[in-house]
Amino acid sequence: MSAHPSMTRILVAEESTFVADKLRDALVQRGFQVELAATGAEALTCVKEWQPHFVFYDMVMPDLHGLAFLKALKAQNLLGDDKVQDSRTRVIVMSAHNSSFNVKECWKLGASDYLVKPVKHEDLIARLILHMQIKRQVVESRASDMSDSGRALHFMHLTDILIRESLKLAPQPESLYNLVGMLSMTTSAVRVSVIEADVALLGTENAKGTVRASHDKRDIDGLKIDLEKYPEVAFVLRSEKTLALDNLKGDPTMAAVAELSKTISFNAIVVCPVKIRNEIWGVLSVRLPETKTSLSDFEIRFTQLVAGVIGTAVARETFGRSNRSNAA
Repeated sequence: MSAHPSMTRILVAEESTFVADKLRDALVQRGFQVELAATGAEALTCVKEWQPHFVFYDMVMPDLHGLAFLKALKAQNLLGDDKVQDSRTRVIVMSAHNSSFNVKECWKLGASDYLVKPVKHEDLIARLILHMQIKRQVVESRASDMSDSGRALHFMHLTDILIRESLKLAPQPESLYNLVGMLSMTTSAVRVSVIEADVALLGTENAKGTVRASHDKRDIDGLKIDLEKYPEVAFVLRSEKTLALDNLKGDPTMAAVAELSKTISFNAIVVCPVKIRNEIWGVLSVRLPETKTSLSDFEIRFTQLVAGVIGTAVARETFGRSNRSNAA
């Protein structure tokens, strides 16, 4: 069990030999170094001795449940996360059950992702590449906290107030179009989109999202998209965390999988969760031009603020319709 220094090491912990072999072949063909484990005990030993970068772990391994596996790695300081690039292992849980309890518990215990089986190899690898890129820790924006950024945060706080005021006059489609247009001009983005999605459908054949607004097309509301084709969107919907990636094409850690990332048409991206009453409703996605090699804190924070305002706009329209219907 020797490690090749220039290859990403992946451990597949899966009870089904057939599933494990197929996944290993798909990963090896794409340049990854792969080992298999048929039990949770084998997986723990492999993590200690081989130090894989990632583990794909079957939630219901017969001897060690996925939650127990995460706890064991965490107790031994072997569990890494996407915020820090170090030698510790990151875990992507795979399960045939799309249980919201299991998903939330896995996040709490430090899992990097949660995939619902059966998952297409192409979609799984796209999600893996996403996690190879994640390096930036994004702190959720608080408009009232201006201690760390001075004038920039003060400007964003005022902008937040102005946007909220502007929403009072326009219906939702126009409001969303105006908001994404403002965000596009502020960040020089090539694409700003608002996507509504049902988290419960992730990993199923019905995992579709609905584009509610895009800065470059006023009448796009209602366009359906396949969420599995956008791993960054699926990740934010699951984690409810802001995702910020930059300098994708200049990142030396991506050299080993350069062939896999040829389809990436942007160099930096910010994806923020949009919530209504603290429940995930969808995402706000901002794609920056290829010439953009780094994201500023201002761009990330401003995107978060606009995502919050969008949540307010959607909630106002949704509950307004409900009240009008009840009154009728």
